Amino acid sequence: MLKAAAAEVAAKQATSRLIGAALSMNGIFAVNKPPGISCTGLLDYFKRNIGRGAAAVPFEEHYEQEKELRNSGKKIRRRRYSLNLRVGHGGTLDVEAAGVMIIGVNKGCKLLSEYLNCGKSYLANARFGVATDSCDAEGVITNLSDPHAVTGEMLNAVIPKFVGSIQQMPPIYSAIKVDGKRLYDYARGGHEIPAGIKKRQVNVSSIKMLFFENPHSKEQLGRRVVLPVEYSDYFDNGRYRWSVDPGTMKVGNVMTPFANNPNLPFFQLLVQSGSGVYIRSLIDDMGSELGCSATMISLLRTSQGSLRLNHDTINVEDLAYVDRVIGAIRHVDNVLQHNIESQQTKI
Repeated sequence: MLKAAAAEVAAKQATSRLIGAALSMNGIFAVNKPPGISCTGLLDYFKRNIGRGAAAVPFEEHYEQEKELRNSGKKIRRRRYSLNLRVGHGGTLDVEAAGVMIIGVNKGCKLLSEYLNCGKSYLANARFGVATDSCDAEGVITNLSDPHAVTGEMLNAVIPKFVGSIQQMPPIYSAIKVDGKRLYDYARGGHEIPAGIKKRQVNVSSIKMLFFENPHSKEQLGRRVVLPVEYSDYFDNGRYRWSVDPGTMKVGNVMTPFANNPNLPFFQLLVQSGSGVYIRSLIDDMGSELGCSATMISLLRTSQGSLRLNHDTINVEDLAYVDRVIGAIRHVDNVLQHNIESQQTKI
């Protein structure tokens, strides 16, 4: 009995030391954000579980709780933290988007502005023939068009119009604030969207069509990049799994069951952009330019600044371990130092 009590005390002391180490962390690191959770939800998991290691709440459990909160339709209110740890992120990824997410810890939060404004790379999958109110597969279908005649050559021809400094209208489902309220709060609450929302000047460095396939003409152009299994399982076999009888695809229905409809032409883009660019709006605008609706069905951020997916990211399961997070912070410090030295060498 005494041994058990001593072991329990020792375990609590060890946890206390780890949490103390977490509170003293300063810096930034990159995590591989999975689809299906918001950036705020991911930060919530990190802040509640850092230092708890194997005793942490399993990420899958937190993930399901976050999903229930979103599906409730109510405003999400999270419990207050007992841990005085300052955290933030360097640029929002949509709930269903995945990939590189930059996290700042304590004094590292001051560095996040550099990542808000830096270049980013995205791998986007999309389909022609349908448009939604959110410009992605999570939205309600607003338009259907005949995609039979669209070709890869036609898509390649319009891409240059969307490269450089362009005007872009933000989607109604976005985090942009109007009159002190985020646009997605207006949309989700069924409230009228404020008038006078203006296009914004954004910069797109490059767009490359990696793959195009039209099942009607049998045209295939390029080579499709296969998503890592954790993403393909989610997008192809999970949330957007294609059913042989998903119902009728019509205006007013949610797009989700039809995201992988094999009768809709598919295309894949690699986009490099500056801050503030909505890739789903970019794809929607391309569809409009071609006279054929288009909708993004998945998005993977492959890099942000000099930090690359898998090369420089840790996984969500690592967020409960102080040593792994500290290792990730040191790794980013080394990457940034290497970049500085490389620039000085060029000068």
